[in-house]
Amino acid sequence: MKLRLFGLLGSMKKLILARLLSVFVSALCVASCITSCLVSCTNKSSEPTVWIYTSLYKDTVAEIQPQLEKEFPGVKFSFYQAGSEDVAAKVQAEDMAGKIQADVLVFSDRFWFENMATQGKLLNYKPANSDKVDTVFKNADGAFTTVSFPIMVLAYNSDVVAEKDAPKSFKELTQAKWKGKVSTGSPLASGTAFTTVAFLSKSYGWDFFKDLRKNDLIAEGGNSGVVRRLQSKERPVGIVLLENILRLSTTDPRVKHTLPEDGAIIQSNVLGIVKKDGDQAVAKKVADWFFAQKGQEAMAKSFMYPSVPGGPTPVGAPEFSTVMKKAPIWSKEFVRDTMQTREKIKDEFSKIIF
Repeated sequence: MKLRLFGLLGSMKKLILARLLSVFVSALCVASCITSCLVSCTNKSSEPTVWIYTSLYKDTVAEIQPQLEKEFPGVKFSFYQAGSEDVAAKVQAEDMAGKIQADVLVFSDRFWFENMATQGKLLNYKPANSDKVDTVFKNADGAFTTVSFPIMVLAYNSDVVAEKDAPKSFKELTQAKWKGKVSTGSPLASGTAFTTVAFLSKSYGWDFFKDLRKNDLIAEGGNSGVVRRLQSKERPVGIVLLENILRLSTTDPRVKHTLPEDGAIIQSNVLGIVKKDGDQAVAKKVADWFFAQKGQEAMAKSFMYPSVPGGPTPVGAPEFSTVMKKAPIWSKEFVRDTMQTREKIKDEFSKIIF
């Protein structure tokens, strides 16, 4: 009986030891998994991602992305690139869904930025060197600042229109000889087209656009669409950004530009930081880069005028001082009035042109 009891106790000891060993091994595995997970999570979080939503052209994005990655090692840069109104719509959709993915915004709808600043959606931050930018081109609290100046000019296809015959002003486009020959972007799709309509309607009234409609003006898409119509000769004259034409100087020299005698329209290409939790240190440093020498040179290389005085003039472009002589003036009053009538401007344009 005792032998059987001792045998039973021995078996039980072996079973208990076996189970304890199993639990110990399992605990080691769990600990290993936890350690692995912690290391993995730490590695992932150590590489922050900065999302930049922009209307800058794809070649500009391709130019600045490696520069940013070199300037900020360990930071991943992701871009969403589209027309100004498409970028604005994406941000608004994300905001309605509860979270804006973008960290830094760079596009040419100044009035949208004004509205976002009023809603408190943008971080009040004044990038280094931005103090040199004219006050009319930035928010007083630092919610946004103009990083570059694209300008709207007249362009023509020299295969169809001789230089001596090319239109000399926006006003001239209402003449009968330009019927069926002119196109522009739509203020419903392009921030720069909207700014142009806002200035021209202020200068000439809505009768100017009624006369353009009589001349069968095409107003569709953005500046790239105007360029395509210029190149195809579908519409050999266009209201378009100078940067689009200068990009063609070597690939399609048929397309040329003129500075309108009634003034090229200066655009405001704006940078702002989306307000989020935390100190947003990386986003702030990225904003600083855009207003530093390298960032401003990148804007000039993309055929826009740097907003910080003393920056380089884009290759093939006139001096900014020459543009300023006849350009309609940006003022606080113009910004205020345009903000108050923004939707009305779009509606009136649509009624007349569409």
